[in-house]
Amino acid sequence: MGFGFISKFIEGRKAWARRSSLWPLTFGIMCCALEMMAAGTGRFDTERFGMIYRPSPRHSDILIINGPVSHKLAPRLRLLWDQMPEPKWAMCMGECATSGGKYYQSYSIIGGADEILPIDVYIPGCPVRPEALMFAVSKLQEKISKDAIGEWVPPDVPDYIDYNDQIRDLIAGKNSPWKGNMAYEEVKDIPSMGALVNIPIPESKKVEKPLEQE
Repeated sequence: MGFGFISKFIEGRKAWARRSSLWPLTFGIMCCALEMMAAGTGRFDTERFGMIYRPSPRHSDILIINGPVSHKLAPRLRLLWDQMPEPKWAMCMGECATSGGKYYQSYSIIGGADEILPIDVYIPGCPVRPEALMFAVSKLQEKISKDAIGEWVPPDVPDYIDYNDQIRDLIAGKNSPWKGNMAYEEVKDIPSMGALVNIPIPESKKVEKPLEQE
């Protein structure tokens, strides 16, 4: 019995432990998050597959994105991914997370989550049924088993967010197929269509001295 056989056996046992105890991060954005919660109830019981939802990214090894990713959410989502220990995996649950869904042309949506994270499994549907999520988990487990030989290699992370200049890169929409046409740094800076107080007054219409009340 050579050293190669022993090493392969150990890696196989490690892969078995990883695929049998996937701990997703408790993270919800939109409708598919409700289906993800339903999958964890007694009727479907994803815990029997070893899935235990954790409140902290430092205790999780799988991130399930289940809604459209906005420009404001993107840096926070990427931060959660960076805080997760390796090895780790990510899944896109539903059309919104995969491609933006019906919000794909919105000024505030970046498109698919794969622009900021390396995605391992895509789950189509709107919304995704709990059975589809369970099937996707089984596919991820198969992938973990196939990757058992050798060391776990971190995937290439899309270079979408620059932590030194996050907001400007997101506004520019350099990697966004929909140009990321957001002309304001924060959502709160967008002028309201109804409140006149938020619309800037032209210099020519400004009063030099306000009228005094009698």
